[in-house]
Amino acid sequence: MRTDAFGTIGGPLRSDPMDWIRLGLLALAGFLTWTLNTLSAGGGGLLLIPAVTFITGSAAVAPVITLTELIGNPIRALAFRRDIDWSLVRWYLPGAIAGAAAGSWLFANSRAEWLQILIGIYLISAVWEFRGGARERSYRARRWWFLPAGLIVALLSALMGTVGPVLNSLYLNYGSEKETLVATKSVNSFVTDVVKIAVFTGLGALGGQAAMYGAAAGLGAALANLLAKRWLERLSGRQFRGLVVALMAVSGALMVWNQHSFVVQAWRAATGMS
Repeated sequence: MRTDAFGTIGGPLRSDPMDWIRLGLLALAGFLTWTLNTLSAGGGGLLLIPAVTFITGSAAVAPVITLTELIGNPIRALAFRRDIDWSLVRWYLPGAIAGAAAGSWLFANSRAEWLQILIGIYLISAVWEFRGGARERSYRARRWWFLPAGLIVALLSALMGTVGPVLNSLYLNYGSEKETLVATKSVNSFVTDVVKIAVFTGLGALGGQAAMYGAAAGLGAALANLLAKRWLERLSGRQFRGLVVALMAVSGALMVWNQHSFVVQAWRAATGMS
């Protein structure tokens, strides 16, 4: 069983007054990050990681972030239910379910933080790929591509907690409009989150304390979805793409920064510096 600064992440929530302060802070963090998440089609989970890490310890990040998404995504899908592209959902889910199950099992048996560097660089490159949002597409994506993409992304997401808005490029290049992108991603994420939570629970990686933390952040995320929907409707397609690309770049930079010690060590080894 993994542990953090507050004991086992699967342990019960203690009757410490500080726990209620932590729950309140997580609810606020969930609200703020998921407001951005709705307006830019993802990345909220990644932005939430620093708060979860500070409050719960790094070992609880993947289960808590997943539970937050499990609460926030169905609320968003319900709010945008008329915009869901079910054809993409049918292609995405088979691979994503398999990837989520495999990644959740690997989460309890290994660590792969170094992958964040590669994913982070890919997210940052979206600035050039879409010319800061001015370019609608950089290539024409096919519907069937979502099957292997779902497998890979769900596996990495379960393994690391979140991989940021890494699929946004594929959705944009497929031609998904703003509401459709947000709605369809929410349905896809919700189903894979159910799989991840089931595996986390079975492996003992999710218990009372982690569940309470995830529920608090999830309630904040749910409220953000309802309020941000009106703001999203007012955005033009160009403004939406600009926000998507900007948050992809910020998310990528955060992922690389989270592994800065690894980068420094690799640089020293490559240059012969002590």
